[in-house]
Amino acid sequence: MEKSISTFFPVLNEERTVEKLTLDLLQLLMPLFQDLEVIIINDGSTDKTGEIAEELCRNNDGYVRAIHHDRSKGYGKALKAGFDAARYDLIFFTDGDYQFDMNDLYRALPLADNFDLVVGYRQYRKDPRYRILLSRGYNLLVWCLFGLRLTDIDCSFKLFKRAAVETINIESDGYFVDTEIIVKSKKKGLRIKEIPVRHLPRAYGESKVRFKHIFVTLCEILKLWKKLH
Repeated sequence: MEKSISTFFPVLNEERTVEKLTLDLLQLLMPLFQDLEVIIINDGSTDKTGEIAEELCRNNDGYVRAIHHDRSKGYGKALKAGFDAARYDLIFFTDGDYQFDMNDLYRALPLADNFDLVVGYRQYRKDPRYRILLSRGYNLLVWCLFGLRLTDIDCSFKLFKRAAVETINIESDGYFVDTEIIVKSKKKGLRIKEIPVRHLPRAYGESKVRFKHIFVTLCEILKLWKKLH
């Protein structure tokens, strides 16, 4: 397994989860890696998320960094900021709402020896039923358009080899970014492994996804399909 890892997660008004997620990632990864970092992408939060992120940077001996956007620039731009800032051999990202069991990294990390991307799918997903049905329909659409049969393409539990990330030009500013990354990875012949990961109920706050984002995502998926065909 590679000897270094960058992890990052975007946050928008997640003051009640940002500290726990950061510290849990550090506790899990420190025994495994010589070099590591946790990068907090504060995408224009208006609560205390930014202050907590800065305190985590001060208190963790250079292992934690924070990038602050003065306003919310979108999920895609937040992920791109994380990828651009990452310095190490492996790159892992998740979401700042802490709806994944980070212990599943113990199963994902060894797979990076043989795969360029290790992507999770939410086992027993803890979301409202309408979101689960929309997700299934979306995954079916991606399969039909791109021949990419993944269970849960938008699952925000993804581990990359740095060399693989560097071959992908991320263009989406919004929630289409997950699909864009995976579709372009498949197009380049990168090796992708999907594993089940434990999904947790949202403990605080609310989802940032709105119905308008669904329309924008559908427009982006058709634009990418036309570009690749």
